[in-house]
Amino acid sequence: MKKRRKTGFESFAQTFLIIATVIFVFGIIMVKSVESSYNRTIQKLQNEINTVESDIDSLQMQKQELVSFNRVAEVTTSKGYTYQNDATASTAGVQE
Repeated sequence: MKKRRKTGFESFAQTFLIIATVIFVFGIIMVKSVESSYNRTIQKLQNEINTVESDIDSLQMQKQELVSFNRVAEVTTSKGYTYQNDATASTAGVQE
């Protein structure tokens, strides 16, 4: 049997296919690498957000403790102020 010789187009097509396949494989690898990098960045930012939210919650609790009536009364008493409650509650009886 005779060996059939490749035409110029067949040789070009084969070379093009090999080059396209190599570029495609490297492209997929690059896209996965970039995606992984973005995922790491997102994870770091999410951890920072969680930390800041935790700090905010802690500060809100501290604020509520500091503005409580007992705390305010304690501080004012230590500064020499006195609390006078002259307000009286009155109730009106319901007549039937």
